[in-house]
Amino acid sequence: MSTNAVDSKTAGVRNERLVIELLRSEGGLSQAEICENIGLGSSTISYIVGRLREKSLIVERPGQSSKRGAKPILIDINPAGQFIVGTEINPSYILTGLFDFRSELVDQIKVSLDSGHSVENVVHLLEVNIKGLLSKNDISQDKLTGVGMTLSGSISSKGVVQLSSPMGWKNVPLKELLRQKFDCSVNIYTTKVRLLAEMNTQPVLSSKNIVYLNVGNGVGTTVIIDGRLIHGSTNRCGELGHIVIDSNGPVCGCGRRGCLEAHISGPAIAKKIKEDLAAGTSSILSESLTEQDASEDTAEKWKQAIADSDEYAIRLCEFVADKLSRAAAIAINLYDPDMFILAGYISMVCSEYFIERIKNRFETDVYDEPSRNIEVITARSGQQALIRGVAVAVLQEQLKLE
Repeated sequence: MSTNAVDSKTAGVRNERLVIELLRSEGGLSQAEICENIGLGSSTISYIVGRLREKSLIVERPGQSSKRGAKPILIDINPAGQFIVGTEINPSYILTGLFDFRSELVDQIKVSLDSGHSVENVVHLLEVNIKGLLSKNDISQDKLTGVGMTLSGSISSKGVVQLSSPMGWKNVPLKELLRQKFDCSVNIYTTKVRLLAEMNTQPVLSSKNIVYLNVGNGVGTTVIIDGRLIHGSTNRCGELGHIVIDSNGPVCGCGRRGCLEAHISGPAIAKKIKEDLAAGTSSILSESLTEQDASEDTAEKWKQAIADSDEYAIRLCEFVADKLSRAAAIAINLYDPDMFILAGYISMVCSEYFIERIKNRFETDVYDEPSRNIEVITARSGQQALIRGVAVAVLQEQLKLE
């Protein structure tokens, strides 16, 4: 049986995606320049450009030329041609962003979760907020190319949340539940996608070997080696937060006792502060903290207390720095990066001091330290890192060439 028709269609889709990816990265190219960059004939590119024009995925404008005669027509991505939704599911809130076809943020909405962590409540809020964002911006669902979610935990290739300690979820078929709500593709990602946002912000990182350590609601690393994101056989590579550092320590959300995450994650720090103050520890934090404060709120107040020279807040910074720097040294010995990125709202409480302590660990805890050249920096993507990373991941999924 002949497969020529199938092969031709597959090649056509692949070539179309090649052109889209080129225009997204370069933009403002003539058909001749597209031919030169991709290595396809002018008739093929003309056909592809025609298809993209019909789909409203490109815009065309006159270019400039020093030569006499007709000006070249430059082709670029139409930002309003398609849209993407990226959502962060957090124990404290759901943050949803609407992105255009250039992965630029168009609008966002943040809703509190408080104690409403049930799967039914979260799925309902996701549906309402995503459809609400589309309606608010007068975008029809047929313009939505994909929906992506990210949350901390172990997620299968089929979009099942096998374990999310922060959310208290086990074996939740989140992808299937959401596919019933939307006509477009739906994908579920771990929080590793935040590194995609960082690389989108700093393209130079694409050539680096990177360890990205996030300390927020959980503790974990994302690793790029030789330009490739490392996943592991079960997509659990980088679970540094679940290294047991004290077998008699506090119970972790994963069920074990004494994990690093149970000591220095946002919820763990918030719990420690509350317990220390209840035990009589003197601190200005006792005046500013409330029962309603989420972990992020507590971290901000802790940061302010450090700025106000509160002794307890400073001691707590040292407590975190000791464990954080030891974990960083372990990750460096394991993965041999040339770039170490510190991220997460706990890391940002005293980021300069944490970086200093990590560097000091090099001399004592990092193997063959004199032969290494490791740059240590803080993340730049900020609070939108996860939804921006999801948007990049969704678009990569839609444009993948395999």
